[in-house]
Amino acid sequence: MRNTIYRQMVFCINTYRTWIEVADDNLYKEHVIPRNNRTDFLVSRTLVLRACKPHGTYNRGMTWTIPEHDLDTALATYRKQNGTFKARMKKGASSLTAEDAETIIRLATHGVVHLELVVRSVHIPSKPYYLL
Repeated sequence: MRNTIYRQMVFCINTYRTWIEVADDNLYKEHVIPRNNRTDFLVSRTLVLRACKPHGTYNRGMTWTIPEHDLDTALATYRKQNGTFKARMKKGASSLTAEDAETIIRLATHGVVHLELVVRSVHIPSKPYYLL
């Protein structure tokens, strides 16, 4: 996964979070990846998410570790499922939305983690503050 996409996804999760926060986005950990007839050991970046509030069956402080390999697989799956996402990613990582980040995390965790990100609207007055 490109670093710019990864950083934009972390930014979206931190900015629009409701009950899950990013605990660590620079953790490097060894993971086991099964391949054909063998298993490979791979050191890769790992995204650590933590529940900052109790939610459903999850208590406060519960953590999930998501290896970058799973994020890559989820990103490739989402590109195949959503043609507009593929076109937006060609424009750049800044076009990644909160909905995209939520879907990628859901696919990477096989439906276990639902971020429930909320994009809050920003009120911009039509007149400058000194004319109100």
